[in-house]
Amino acid sequence: MKTTQEDCKMSSLSFFSTLTLNGKTEHFSFCLDLSRSESFPSHRFSCVDDEFHADTRYSTYQVPHNAAHLQLELGDCLGYGGTGTVYSARVSNPLSDLPPSVPSELVVKFARLNRCRSLAREAWIYNYLDENEKLTGTVVPRCYGFFTSKLTESSVECTTPSSFELPFELPWSIYEYDRDPHRDSILEDDIGKLVRPRTWKPDHIITKESSPWNSWAPDPDDPLVAVLLLEKGGQMYTMFDDKDPLVQEDVQLICEDLELAGVAHNDFRMPNLIRAPLATSVCPRHNRVHQWNIIDFNQAWPLDLSVENYPRDTDLVLDLDYRSGYFYGWQ
Repeated sequence: MKTTQEDCKMSSLSFFSTLTLNGKTEHFSFCLDLSRSESFPSHRFSCVDDEFHADTRYSTYQVPHNAAHLQLELGDCLGYGGTGTVYSARVSNPLSDLPPSVPSELVVKFARLNRCRSLAREAWIYNYLDENEKLTGTVVPRCYGFFTSKLTESSVECTTPSSFELPFELPWSIYEYDRDPHRDSILEDDIGKLVRPRTWKPDHIITKESSPWNSWAPDPDDPLVAVLLLEKGGQMYTMFDDKDPLVQEDVQLICEDLELAGVAHNDFRMPNLIRAPLATSVCPRHNRVHQWNIIDFNQAWPLDLSVENYPRDTDLVLDLDYRSGYFYGWQ
């Protein structure tokens, strides 16, 4: 695959169509072949009536079908949360075959088998921030796509035969203490009243209601693996960082960027704030390279600030509450 200077200007979301993931745990090895999938659009929230609105402008984004193939070797586990588990991964393709801006190490976020829908929503938010607000690579890490594959018996091999079952060891495993392993999380725009548009929606526009993810549920007999591929950042925000006035200033600025993009994060806590990747670009609004990035958007949703009439209410919805009790994990 030849690359040109134009490749550097392309969105990272256009680079890859397929992905091969090789990994090992203490007792298993696995090889997954995944393909790009459509993400899960959000409804638009409005502070005018405190309701979610079906809006054709908030629809799926085009998935590249003839782009490059990426091969990754899974590395260390970097963390985990309600949606899934995050790993570092080393690119095993010859780098000469890939767009020049692709780093040699990336991050793979695995959805738990019952959280694929939530990860599909997070993927859509990254798409939205990339295409509409150009914040990927400045305020949030670059995203390289959302990939899925059916999980088959041939995908996983037990390398240490044992009489004990170890179902919680694999990156996509469902938590043992999960209250309902047969359903995904309820998202904010799943509940409450929905305001429908008065105009006709063309069939080719896929919004939340017409997305296959809207009615998706995990199937234990036909499991789906879903991953989100991201640029690798640094360490999570700590209480030591919290005491640095320069850190506070930079975080306040990236919060401003996200708020002005009209995205309500809905889960802004210390673990969701990381040191920015090395290749972070200059922020056009603040004319600086931010040292921090915001991650974890599976609970986020957008507003259209051009139609909001109540700035005070809008500020309350979008405010990330930096250095609040919730941010520190005290609430």
